[in-house]
Amino acid sequence: MVKKETLFQFSKFAIVGIINTLTNLVVLFILTNFFEVYYIVSGFFAFLVAVTNSFILNSLWTFNHKIFHKSKEKYSKFLIISTGALAVNLILLYSFTEFLNLYYMFSQIIAIIFSLWINFLGNKFWTFSGDEAT
Repeated sequence: MVKKETLFQFSKFAIVGIINTLTNLVVLFILTNFFEVYYIVSGFFAFLVAVTNSFILNSLWTFNHKIFHKSKEKYSKFLIISTGALAVNLILLYSFTEFLNLYYMFSQIIAIIFSLWINFLGNKFWTFSGDEAT
């Protein structure tokens, strides 16, 4: 049975995810359409912006951790999990766009939905586990 606390955290994580999805999509769109950067490269830079924002928001709000308490260790773990999710994200972005001929923005939305679960579970049970919470 899933605890109410976990569902509440997931809800917060999903809200942060929506914010970061929008951040990711805006950066992806601007770099690709205005600066003519290849969409895979744009996707990588969009990821970097969104993951840093996500770490800050999830540290402070979702998991109620002090941002500076073991921040290097937590950010490293967060980045490892996010990089795994990024790999899944980029593979799906590429596959949906190139093989299924979907518009790259639609492909990115689908890919983000898949990587949401990797991020939440990894961060809940590894990055922000233990007794570092405030």
